[in-house]
Amino acid sequence: MRQDEKLLALLDVVIDTYINKGEPIGSKFLHSLEDMEYAPSTLRKYLNQLEKQGMVYQPYNSSGRIPTIEGLKLYIENYLEQMEEEQTGEVVSARENIKELIEQLGGLVDGVIIGFLRNDEYYYLGMNNLLKDDHKEDYEETRNIITFIEERRIVKYIDGKILKKNQIYYTFVEDQNTMISTVYAKVTLNGYDCILAIVGPTRVNYKKNVAILSQIVQKMD
Repeated sequence: MRQDEKLLALLDVVIDTYINKGEPIGSKFLHSLEDMEYAPSTLRKYLNQLEKQGMVYQPYNSSGRIPTIEGLKLYIENYLEQMEEEQTGEVVSARENIKELIEQLGGLVDGVIIGFLRNDEYYYLGMNNLLKDDHKEDYEETRNIITFIEERRIVKYIDGKILKKNQIYYTFVEDQNTMISTVYAKVTLNGYDCILAIVGPTRVNYKKNVAILSQIVQKMD
């Protein structure tokens, strides 16, 4: 751990302890903490460095330290950065999970399976399902459905709705003179709301699609 990282970690401990105790924090008390690995002499050196940087101060001679406003600002900024890093890791995991789920379902559903995190990534698979012989009666209709999916128009029809988690919904959307069917559900991955939707023409196997989504939400419940 670099010197500045050690000082920042110690500042966090000093401020956390000060918030809990409401009194100046000294090196002897810090050394008594169970997780503290530094000797009292090292703690005094680091506290002096934090004081020189304007992060803490002594209200009177030979007292412990109290955080300054600058120290509190740095403390909060550091915590915000940690939270952002944790959330970034969580959303990356959620993206990977939903992408993997879409890949698993692409060949099973009757239509195109779509998955997206709200205000984030968008995945779909199964365009070939729209090109099967029993779905190619109207080329113009198929092209409109593909455009509807590729341009993420489904998002605006679903994303603003208030949805209960793990409940199956359906909707019929008229877009470019084409009626498009959708069954969908909201699930939670790594703490993030995700939408799973199966999109296609009106002539699809609804029972099959609903059964697949039901199995997914039951596993995630």
